[in-house]
Amino acid sequence: MSMIELVQANGPALLLRASGRLNVLSADEFEADVKIAAAMTKKDVVIIEASNLTYLSSAGLRVLFRLSKNLGKLDCHLRLCGLQPYIREVFEIIGFDRVIQIYTDLPSALSASRS
Repeated sequence: MSMIELVQANGPALLLRASGRLNVLSADEFEADVKIAAAMTKKDVVIIEASNLTYLSSAGLRVLFRLSKNLGKLDCHLRLCGLQPYIREVFEIIGFDRVIQIYTDLPSALSASRS
């Protein structure tokens, strides 16, 4: 069962919702699902709403970094929003918040995609 749910493909950004545990067991499928959705919609911005993401391992961090890098090569930007505080703290500690754009909530991420 996929961790990614397509929320919106029309408009300025592709909006996906992540839920569950992003770890070594789910990372490959998560990455593949995001890549497929991004390739099908060809948007400039992919927003992953992650308020229902309950766990993020180093494998999950690696996948998000790789997705950001690979989407960037296609002139597409990855944005995350709604991260649980303990997950956002990990991003800040390791400096990923300087690599991947992180927003507090979905309205903030969407408004940034319009500018």
